[in-house]
Amino acid sequence: MNRKSKEELMTLPQVIGVGQGFKETGGVTTTKKAILVLVKRKIPLEQLQKDQIVPHKLNGKITDVIEVGDMQAYSAGNPAIALESYTERMKPSAPGVSIGHYLITAGTFGAVVYDRKNGQPLILSNNHVLANSSNGRDRRAKIGDLILQPGASDGGRISNDAIARLIKYVALNEYPRRNNVDCALAQPLNNGIIVPEIIGIGRVQGTIVGRVGMNIKKSGRTTGLTTGKIRAVKVALNVGYGSGRTLRFDNQILATDMSAGGDSGSLVLDENNRAVGLLFAGSDQATLLNPIQKVLSLLNVVF
Repeated sequence: MNRKSKEELMTLPQVIGVGQGFKETGGVTTTKKAILVLVKRKIPLEQLQKDQIVPHKLNGKITDVIEVGDMQAYSAGNPAIALESYTERMKPSAPGVSIGHYLITAGTFGAVVYDRKNGQPLILSNNHVLANSSNGRDRRAKIGDLILQPGASDGGRISNDAIARLIKYVALNEYPRRNNVDCALAQPLNNGIIVPEIIGIGRVQGTIVGRVGMNIKKSGRTTGLTTGKIRAVKVALNVGYGSGRTLRFDNQILATDMSAGGDSGSLVLDENNRAVGLLFAGSDQATLLNPIQKVLSLLNVVF
């Protein structure tokens, strides 16, 4: 689908995104490829003007309107009540536990990754978890800021719970500029303070490109070990970042509901422990991931 058609769709009422997937009928996914038009909530046709209705076909492909709810970056506000074992102080700290920049509430320690240049182990999570949703110019975070485990809303304090310092992040572009990732890295304060085995999952076994219908799983601060399925790829979507701030993301992965507030930063894997994406946003109906290949490339790290 060309960019002009995509932008026209996103001006329609309630439309917040567009992606590629399979048509759903009566809650069942069919084998018919479709342009998925993502809306906060479905509006009855009789309440829409003719020019507000999503066309049945676009560029020769059928369309399907999918309700996904209000998509928000998951630690932009107060995180949800979490599983106690994931919010406790953990020494050494493992991926899946509560973590966060000292000024935020709490997110998830996603994975241990390694610097391509020197092999140094680093903590991977979201910008909005480790860098306070910074655009690089707003002074919301600076390189060297302390990272707490657990995050502040789970009792983490600078005096006792600092485990790392912010070392790198990809700035979040303000609308209408586009984003591809919400990711950042932190450098552990000491050797041996982190381990690579994800809670309930184990070690990462490489990466794989996400595809529609793929079974996936994650281990996160709030909902622990959960499973889901990819619903759409190549997704363009508007995501809320709190305080009325909305950011546009392109080329994302949309999954079923498998997360809640505070799960941001979780690594999402396939059934063979291959990394698929980095969880950063969602609603009570869907979950949104950055493709892991883009994350690793921009941060210049590997598993």
